[in-house]
Order: sequence, then C-alpha cells, then structure tokens
Amino acid sequence: MIYKTIQNYKEATKDFLENEKQFHLGVITTEQSNPITKNLSATIMKDTAQGVKTIFKADKYVEPVARKAFNTPEFAAFVDDIKRCMDEKRKVVFSSVGASGRMAVQMEGAWRCFWQGLVDKLPNHRYEFLQLGDVVTSFITGGDRAVVRSVENFEDYMTFGAKQVDEADMKPGDVLVALSECGLSASINGSAVRGYELGLKTYYLHCNPEKILRKHLDRARAVFECVDEYQKNLKKGIPTDKYIVKIPLVVGNMAVSGSTRMQTTTVELLAAGAALEVAANRWLQENLTEQELAVVGGEFLTLDQYADAFASLNKQLMSGKALKGLAKAVDFEVDTYNKKGLVTYATHEYLLDIMTDTTERQPTFTLPPFRKFNDTEHEVSWAYTKDPLYPNEVAWQQLMRRDIKGLEWTADDYRAMGANEDIINNPPKVSGSELLEYCIGNEDDPSRYSRDNSYLVLIDINGSATKEAIAWYKKEVVKFTGGKVIRFGQIPAEKIDKDEIRIPIELPRTCTDIMYHLLVKVAFNALSTGTMAKMGRVFGNWMVQVLPTNKKLIDRSSRIIWNLAKTVPGHEDMTYEQAVEEFFISYYNRKPEDEYRESYVVETLKRLGFDPNADIK
Repeated sequence: MIYKTIQNYKEATKDFLENEKQFHLGVITTEQSNPITKNLSATIMKDTAQGVKTIFKADKYVEPVARKAFNTPEFAAFVDDIKRCMDEKRKVVFSSVGASGRMAVQMEGAWRCFWQGLVDKLPNHRYEFLQLGDVVTSFITGGDRAVVRSVENFEDYMTFGAKQVDEADMKPGDVLVALSECGLSASINGSAVRGYELGLKTYYLHCNPEKILRKHLDRARAVFECVDEYQKNLKKGIPTDKYIVKIPLVVGNMAVSGSTRMQTTTVELLAAGAALEVAANRWLQENLTEQELAVVGGEFLTLDQYADAFASLNKQLMSGKALKGLAKAVDFEVDTYNKKGLVTYATHEYLLDIMTDTTERQPTFTLPPFRKFNDTEHEVSWAYTKDPLYPNEVAWQQLMRRDIKGLEWTADDYRAMGANEDIINNPPKVSGSELLEYCIGNEDDPSRYSRDNSYLVLIDINGSATKEAIAWYKKEVVKFTGGKVIRFGQIPAEKIDKDEIRIPIELPRTCTDIMYHLLVKVAFNALSTGTMAKMGRVFGNWMVQVLPTNKKLIDRSSRIIWNLAKTVPGHEDMTYEQAVEEFFISYYNRKPEDEYRESYVVETLKRLGFDPNADIK
C-alpha cells in the first residue's frame, strides 16, 4: 500500500496535491474518455457482440499511425540499427513497464523462438542462429517478477529504470528501445535518459503528444531535452557519441479510459514487431541461399504490408464468425465468474501472450493477482495460465527462453536511488527465484478446480494445440466442473470438442508470427475488457475497478471519482481536490484483508450516491 508512512487521509490528500503534481494527469490524451466507446458498458449489457465490436472500433487509429511512422527516416534508422546489431552481434534491448514491459518480454521470446527453431532446419548455421537469438533481449520495470504481478510503485522512479540499463551491460553501438507507452512512467523515461548518457543508440517510442508531455511532465521533458541536444549537434555537424531518436505513435484515447494495455501497447507491438521482422528478413536474404530461404518459409512483408495486415485483422474481428465467437467467449466467462467460478487457460506456444492479458486484469479491474503455488492464505486469481506440456521449472524455461532476470537490490541500493522509506524498509520480493514460485506447469493444482463452476480452457491458435496438449486437457478436465476449447486463426477442420468456440482469422505467416501475436493480444484484451464491462466493472468507458499500486493510478482513481460524482445531485460542483480527498477517505478506511473486495473508486462513488445503472450524461 502506498502512503503507509502517512497516518490519515487529510495528510495524504495534502501531500498528494502539493507534492505529486507530476502525477496529476488529466490533461494526458490516453487518460481521457474515448467518445467512440463512451457507452461501452450500456451497449455490452444489451448486446455482447455489439459491445465487443465497440471495443475494436477504438483501434481505428492504430493502422494509420503505424503506417505514418513506418514511412519516416527515424523508423528507417530504427530498422537499420537492428539489422546492424544482427550483423555485428550487438544487443537490441527493449525497456518498458507494465503492459508494454510484458509485451517486450513477449517479443523477445518470439524472436528467440524463431532463431532457435531454425537450428533444426538449417544445422550448418546453428552457431550463428543461436548468436542471433541473443541479439534481442528485454527488461521490465520490477524485473521478470512483474510478468506475473505488478511491482508496486516501481514505475515512479527514473533512477530505477536507469539502474536496470546499467545492469543490462550495454556498450556504445548497442540499441536501447524505450517503449514509453503513454510517456508517464518515470522508470522508462529514466532508462531512455540513461541510454543517451551512456552513448547507446536509443529509440524512444511514445504514444502521447510530445507537446503535452513536454509541458506537464518533468520526467518526459528530460527525454525530449536529450532529443533536442542530439538534433542540435547533428544540425551543427558537431561530433557526438550520444544518440537518441523519438518515434511518436500517438493513437489517441484508450477504449477504456487510461487502460494503456489496449491501443498504445497494440501500436507498439505492431511497430516494434514489424521493425524486428523486416531487419530479420534482410539478414536472411543476405546470408542464406534460395534453397535455405525456402526451408525457412513464411512471408517477407514490407512495412506498409504490416499496416495492411493489421487493418485486415481489425476488420475481420468486427464481423462474422470471429465477432460471434468472441461474444460467445465473453458470455462464457461472465457466466463463470458470476457463479464464483474460475478459468484456467491451457496453452504452450502462446502461454506468455495469454499470461500477459491475464496478469493485467488484476491492476486494471481490482482482481486477486496470481498467487504462489504454496500460498493457501490469499484469494485465488479468477483466471490463470498453465502449460500442458511441461512441469513448472521447464515451463518457465520455455516461456522466457533465457535466464530469469530478477532484481537483487538491497535496502542500500534503494536508498542510493532515492526510494521512499516504504521500499527501503520493506524491499519488495523481486529476485529471480520468486518467479518459479508461481506454478505455470502441468502439475496438479487443486486451487484451480476446487471451487464450483471452475473450467479448464484449452487455447488453440493455428493448430498449436498438439496431440500431447489435447491429451493432457482431456485427462485433466474431469477434475473441473467442465471444459471449453477456444480456437483462433487458421483453424483445422477437425474438431477437438463438439462445443468449441471458433474465432477464424486469416493473416500473413511471418518469421516471428507477429500478426498472430497481435491477434491473441487484441482478442484477449477484448475478451477480458468485455467480460468486466458486462459484469458492471466498467461504468461507461471508465475503468472504475482500478487498483492504485502507484501514484499515477491514485490520480486516475481520483479523476474517475471526479468525473462521475459530478453527475450525482449535490456533487455537481465537485473539484479535483475534493475527489482526491474522497479517494483517500476510502483508502484509509479499507482493511487489508478487503483489498480486492472492490475498488476504492467504486466504494467512494457508492458512498457519494452514484447510481451505476443510470445513464451517464
């Protein structure tokens, strides 16, 4: 809990309003309500398919924004630098936080999987392929533990991001890619500045307007001032060993206000994923024979063709069998959770993709987080992921395809980085060993089926559910109330289950299969968001079930209270400052054991007399 050292709501309110103005983010585009989805909750209550379609409508700017970026000299330099790192066997390191951070780990995993998979096809190149697999790596704020559970308060420190760059052991000429998502997280801005200081080839991908970020956020302004200095030296012909380039990917407001796991991470995955694949294709074409290229397989797309492919994906998801299938999946999950049941997804090849969405449901909708295998005290998470093929330790190896990167920081480290006393006195458990305590393997886990109305869900993408996975599913499903098979993409004709849910989508097959990773991302974002909206955990398109694990989310909670409480008679003149106080009243009256009962936003709005079933004008 943030603000542990402040004793009451009055002091906390005063501190947040006077000392944390950098986290008052109402002017930021991604934090505002999206007019396209303003009636999302009402729409999906009446018609699930139309509600899901409304979510996908908010992706309308992803394709044109990505296409515009693709056709800039900055993006061309980005691709060239990735290719150069491949030729020189240097590092391309992705740095990010939260949803973008998990996506970065996911891209790294897909990259490694491709090159490692080529070893069996073309064994004469095995040494070079394994080297190329190591070219791309990533780190997430809070270390790999953040893949399964957000690390409270870490994104609020520029120093934390800078230290993770230092620990990545990069050298001048290596490439650092800072996926800043909305540009609000201090840790990522800190990593970008540190990359510039160290002389790394640094790229800063941001999804909010530069003008707004410069004006209102010191931590973002620090990055743009580095860009200014670099461009000034470049124009004057002054030799410099410092390099930083900005790549704007401004897609506007999120489908659900402030939920940057939606459109911002989608455009980042499309842009960064396309850059990686285009660079990889160039290397393959330069270094392999025609016969070897035929064995590699897959389509070699231009950057514009990646934009075309996303436009096609969006169009397919909004109509026909795909939309009908997703609506059916939403209704299935709504029914399960309304009956106090659980969902356990089983998949191997796309485990990290689905884990990413499942992890993000916790802070987005105030749900119980993943819990450790031997934990019998805390509430079990509503949704979870398991690998049907391997036991836990091996499943983690398969998932990460590299050593787990924990943070072995001490109280002295945190003190040197200027962390608050909460962190110094109680350093969070973010070492590498922590991750293995979350069992994602095929071991028996009674916590997933001991509750009534709990379901095992087999996920199949392009036939990825192998005979071994199907056999495990059929063996284990008898322990559950029931099972469900959900199939995406190019679906084989033969059925796995008589009542399976089908979401057919045709997309280009490429080296890391980036378009199908995008399919899983946007489809599961819509599935989880649609489910929560239909369960009343979204009001309009406001993310009312937000868990405030950092100061950005305290501000977001307060702004939602402010916007919605003004519709309540007697509170029409509520100010932002009053909303902050009302938030902290709820915050300080909550018992620790009730943390996941409902969000502080919902509790506050109920106390103020807001009716979630009334129309929002």
